[in-house]
Amino acid sequence: MKLRFSFTFKILLPYLVFALLFFVVLLSEFYETHSLVLYLSVAGMVAALFFGMIQLLWLKKSFDHVMRLVGQLTRGNIPKFKASKVKGEIGDLERSLEIHVSNLKNIAAFSRSMATGDFTGRYEKLSSEDEMGDALNSLKGSLMESMKESEIRRREEENRTWSAQGLAKFSSLFREVEDNLHDLSALLMKELVSYTEADVGALFISMDGGDEVDPFLEIAGSFAFDREKQIRRSFKFGEGLVGRCALEKELIYITDLPSDYIKIRSGLGEDAPSSILLVPVLLDNQVLGVMELASLGELPSHQIDFIRQLSDALATTLAKAKANLQNRQLFEQTKKQAEELASQENVFKQNMEQLQQAHERSIVKEAALLKEIETLRKGSS
Repeated sequence: MKLRFSFTFKILLPYLVFALLFFVVLLSEFYETHSLVLYLSVAGMVAALFFGMIQLLWLKKSFDHVMRLVGQLTRGNIPKFKASKVKGEIGDLERSLEIHVSNLKNIAAFSRSMATGDFTGRYEKLSSEDEMGDALNSLKGSLMESMKESEIRRREEENRTWSAQGLAKFSSLFREVEDNLHDLSALLMKELVSYTEADVGALFISMDGGDEVDPFLEIAGSFAFDREKQIRRSFKFGEGLVGRCALEKELIYITDLPSDYIKIRSGLGEDAPSSILLVPVLLDNQVLGVMELASLGELPSHQIDFIRQLSDALATTLAKAKANLQNRQLFEQTKKQAEELASQENVFKQNMEQLQQAHERSIVKEAALLKEIETLRKGSS
């Protein structure tokens, strides 16, 4: 069994040994009546015990400061601690503890800053062997990465919500004006420019040129294109960026536009756009139109994806609108032909009536002539 001795006993042990030696001498000389030796033995015992107690009190007083600090640290409290000016091992111990307490305060401050989301600070390691410093800096890196991933997920969720709300909004808009192609195009561009970070927009509709003319794209609606003064009204397939988009049936996004491509006018003057987006409107791989959007900045990727999705919904609406327009035009044409046919029929009836009247008059004249001839024949006989 391992014996354990208290701190006080360990400090007093040497002095107790000396006192015991003096006590043995005292006993051995007690009956010899050597008074001087007896006095010296008693004095040695007292002196040994006295100096032992003095050293014990001095050490305890020096260690009280340290023990109070250790007690507070074990309770999780980090107090203010200033090393005394004592030299020697105790002074070195206090100075080491002062450095340790200061380091613990730095760790606490660094941890609190990370808890609030502030990752600008950096924990300076005490030495190359500072495992706590390595762990804290590693924790900071992990937390920063986790925060970035969380922010990315949050933005992705916001973008999905934004896109879903936009698709619902424009689907409602399409239903309201799908019977009027011009109103649909103008309102679509106005709302799309307002909903995204685009500054200007135009919608070109595919038109059938007939047997002798190739299909072409004609503008149907626009918004903020300098009051439509700078817009080219039509493009052949493959002509310009609009025609190229229709011919290739692929989205085109350009960020290095020439300075004279178009101008965007605002209250601050005129500026050339930094980016332009062209999206084909396809239904069953057939080009129904092209959306053109320009911005003074770059369009975010989620907005480009949203406009691509919107083009699919727009394709169905455009097909309905064009079908309705063709039906109206066919109805008007049929109505006009019917009116023309009715007018021709009235003219024909009038002509027939006039012919009938002329025929009746000729019969009357013929009868009168025959009567006169009969009269003349009777008179000559």
